[in-house]
Amino acid sequence: MDRIQVTLTVEEGKEIIALGILKHPGLINSLEKGKVLFKGGTTVSRITEKLLGLPLRISGRITKRGTVASLKTVEGPHSIIVHQGIWKNVDESMVEEVQKFGRNDLIVCGANAFDANGRAALMAGSSGGGIVGQSISAWYSEGAQILIPVGIEKMIPGNLDEIIRKCGRRGKSLSWGMAVGLIPLYGEIFTEVEAIKRLAHVDCFPIGAGGLGQAQGSITLEIWGEEGELDKIIDIVKKVKDSDIGISGLEESLIECEAICDSCKRHIGCGYKARRI
Repeated sequence: MDRIQVTLTVEEGKEIIALGILKHPGLINSLEKGKVLFKGGTTVSRITEKLLGLPLRISGRITKRGTVASLKTVEGPHSIIVHQGIWKNVDESMVEEVQKFGRNDLIVCGANAFDANGRAALMAGSSGGGIVGQSISAWYSEGAQILIPVGIEKMIPGNLDEIIRKCGRRGKSLSWGMAVGLIPLYGEIFTEVEAIKRLAHVDCFPIGAGGLGQAQGSITLEIWGEEGELDKIIDIVKKVKDSDIGISGLEESLIECEAICDSCKRHIGCGYKARRI
């Protein structure tokens, strides 16, 4: 058995996750026999780009300015359902649509955090978590499977159940960007490690995280396997690193907000809106 070592930047990691998740049997089964909800985010957008050639509209995001939103109201889907190879925008109808989901159906949703116990959470910057907050009870009650593609850089210390109980959107005197709360997510965590294991018959271990410059947030992995299987990973990583990968999402939606803008009316606690920072 041979070993290789790989360092992936955040965006390279998302590309690997997208490639791996397309080989996930749960996704393949639901695309063939059921429905799949893709809830928007930059990781999920990369998946829909590969599957359908469709980047998604990005709403909230974290930048060096903090937890911010899109500058303008942009046309285009944030979340879609794919059924029998055809996609439709469910930004206004997610609540009703997911109530029809069952065992053959799948929800693909990224996360802003996950912990060592496999718990995950999604940030909520709008009242009640917006349409996701309104629909999430049906995510679990109707029997759909949930897949959570998320980069290892989003793993946080502590117990997310306790953190969610202690934190909240309201009650913060100042926030760099919109104040957020956390919505718990329960499902299968799918990181770069799981993706690499789907792409070849190998074992994979994180051995370090972080880096300088463009490698900030990166993950370094050790991968074990037979030479032929490792060659598959080497070829994939070479292609990814040669691709000059950018952030996935509808281009206009990637322009971040500036106070005062369209998004301000939905958000609270923002120091930029209050002219305090």
